[in-house]
Amino acid sequence: MKITDVKVHILKPTFSYSGGKSMPPREIKYTLLRIFTDGGIEGDYMIWSGFPTAFPNIVADLIVRAFKPQLIGEDPFYREKIWQKIGGTSWSVHGAGPALGAIDIALWDIVGKAAHMPIYKLLGAFRDKVKAYASNIRMEKMEDFLNEASKLKKKGYSAYKLHTSGIPIDDLKICKAIRESVGDEMILMHDAAFAYDNLEALKVGRELEKLNYHWFEAPLPHDDISGYVELTKALEIPIALEVLYNYAEYVRRGAIDIFRSVADFTGGITEMIKTASLCYLSNLKWEPHSFGSTLCQAANLQVILSVKNCDFFELPVYQGKEGIFDVAMKDNIRIDEKGYVHGSKKPGLGLEIDWNQVEELTLKVL
Repeated sequence: MKITDVKVHILKPTFSYSGGKSMPPREIKYTLLRIFTDGGIEGDYMIWSGFPTAFPNIVADLIVRAFKPQLIGEDPFYREKIWQKIGGTSWSVHGAGPALGAIDIALWDIVGKAAHMPIYKLLGAFRDKVKAYASNIRMEKMEDFLNEASKLKKKGYSAYKLHTSGIPIDDLKICKAIRESVGDEMILMHDAAFAYDNLEALKVGRELEKLNYHWFEAPLPHDDISGYVELTKALEIPIALEVLYNYAEYVRRGAIDIFRSVADFTGGITEMIKTASLCYLSNLKWEPHSFGSTLCQAANLQVILSVKNCDFFELPVYQGKEGIFDVAMKDNIRIDEKGYVHGSKKPGLGLEIDWNQVEELTLKVL
């Protein structure tokens, strides 16, 4: 099988959100990547604008002008060869990560379809379902958080992650109120989104320990490895971080307890497999960031179901509602009555695109 063509659809935005006065409205944009083969099998992936280099015009230009010539004629089963050929672990450092992560995921979609298997079974399945946690978008008012937590608990979620203002005293008020509202049986996580300095992170972490929070995510700037080393030593609550590069250094120095892969913006499924194995061999948890397009969620779920050292699947919510990224899709990912998400039985990424909606939303094709 050989790759014969690569096309990119730039789609109309369908959703915007605001986290209040401190967070201006943000419009979510999408780019659909399609890789075609001479075997009649197509690999697809939806890129969302979570990183500056993932905005449609930028990512589309990288894919079509820089990488399409390198893909034509290649065998999609040679994913490792292609991965190394067009960047490998240097992708995110040089800003091409979203484009190259998308290419890798689309190639895995082709191979899964060719094998008539979902990717997680192709990788060697460990399980068919995993607990989900609802991951919210930052809100401004206390009552918004409380209402959201109540809605999610009633829907069957057993875990909830908060994104708050980044102001320690305000964040702790919300974290405490949520714990009091949902009780001890609900798992809670706090994501500070790199907002604190070292002293603030230590103080917040100690309070989160008293509130029995499950993990404390991204309290410091992401590149402050020394700060994370000291914080991880000082606190009992596990420290989680989205690691974008220098993977081995974070692990070697004991800077984190939980490795948050962001491979849809760096190295795709091929990179997820590598980092999950690194964490497994280092006795660390690997909890990927699947806050993004529905196919981003699917890609992460496929790998999660193939590994042991991951406990949760991240499902984005906004004001207690799922589906905020379900654009041009016939299928989506939802929890069952016990709070689990299940692997699809369909091949490849396992979710079907709504091509009629794609046609309606397409602004241009490159």
